Amino acid sequence: MAMSETDIQKGWIYRTSNQQERLVLGWDRDGRVVYTSKGRNADAPFQNCHVRITAQKFAQRAIGKLRQVEDLQPYLIANKATTVVVR
Repeated sequence: MAMSETDIQKGWIYRTSNQQERLVLGWDRDGRVVYTSKGRNADAPFQNCHVRITAQKFAQRAIGKLRQVEDLQPYLIANKATTVVVR
């Protein structure tokens, strides 16, 4: 079941219907959601690359929140997500 676009929040890890985990880093200047996936590296989860997607598509794919990450700065740096806008 898809979630609402208004439920998307920065710093939260979401699960998709395919059992993938995605960490929302923020939004870009065009209003798209910027996220990173967990990846396969167990030593450095959520530190592979960042993706931009519309809020509508992200909401369609996400099925729920898992947990919140307090400090996003290491993830922003590791993913070279320099254009993320804080809302």
